Amino acid sequence: MDDLQFRRKIFADPHNQDAEVILAQQKDKQKRIQAKTLQRFDEKIKSALDVAVPDDLVDKLILRQTMTTHRQAQRRSRIHLACAASVAIIASVLVNFFMLTHAHQNLGDYALAHAYYEEGNFDNNAEADISLANLNKKMASFKGAFSESIGKIISADYCRFDGIKSLHLVYQGITSPVSIYVVPNNDQLTFVSNFEDGKFQGETLAYKSSNIIIVADKNESLKWWEKQIYDKVVVSI
Repeated sequence: MDDLQFRRKIFADPHNQDAEVILAQQKDKQKRIQAKTLQRFDEKIKSALDVAVPDDLVDKLILRQTMTTHRQAQRRSRIHLACAASVAIIASVLVNFFMLTHAHQNLGDYALAHAYYEEGNFDNNAEADISLANLNKKMASFKGAFSESIGKIISADYCRFDGIKSLHLVYQGITSPVSIYVVPNNDQLTFVSNFEDGKFQGETLAYKSSNIIIVADKNESLKWWEKQIYDKVVVSI
């Protein structure tokens, strides 16, 4: 056995008892010394690693893990409680604010804000898919009805008008959609018959228990829409 083969075997296992390894050591003193040196080193390593495990080590590890988990849970719980408390405080403030204050002082202001909020949601060239019968089902909630159509209706759906359930009708206009709101009387918002800003104009028609508000761009004739509504809305509205 040459030196390279001997070193490979003896480094892999200092206590190698292969016949070739033993014979090589018997024939070569240096190989015996090398083998003994590696054996002693191997024993030192085993001795260093041979540490007695305390009988209660498992219990200590479990206790430590339990305490760590408990601390983490407490920390998460405090964070969640703090977040929940913050959300509750903010929600309470907002509820009180919206219950006790109003961002708009009259029907016109709110109608304009509503129009800007929904601007772009309706296509003036959209196909009408709402029948007069379906429209009047919604109008029935406000004690009214249309005797006949007043134009091409794009949308008819309920909305919240200053927190009050109302009806929002969208009709095709000359250049952009025309919004008509059927809003139950609201003491919080002052009645105004006419209103406008740089883009929209509006008119409010007063009925017994509700108001009908028209909002359109400056290309529309509000008088035309007013006449259509007066002529074709059947009231007990």
